Amino acid sequence: MMFLSASDLREITGYKKPALQRKWLAKNGYSFDVRGDGRPVVSVAHYEARHSPQKRQRPSAFNLAALDNLE
Repeated sequence: MMFLSASDLREITGYKKPALQRKWLAKNGYSFDVRGDGRPVVSVAHYEARHSPQKRQRPSAFNLAALDNLE
């Protein structure tokens, strides 16, 4: 499994300190593990899944009122 680098995490979170990185990641809904030294670890797959174009598209809203017009 591939993980984001320490510099990637600094860039994404805007923080150098692991405690602040963990806080930011948790607040923003990222899934991560914590290494023995306290540094957060985020998988590349998780990051890419969160930022894929398909993830950003919102599902179209249903027009429930249109169902009333069905005969």
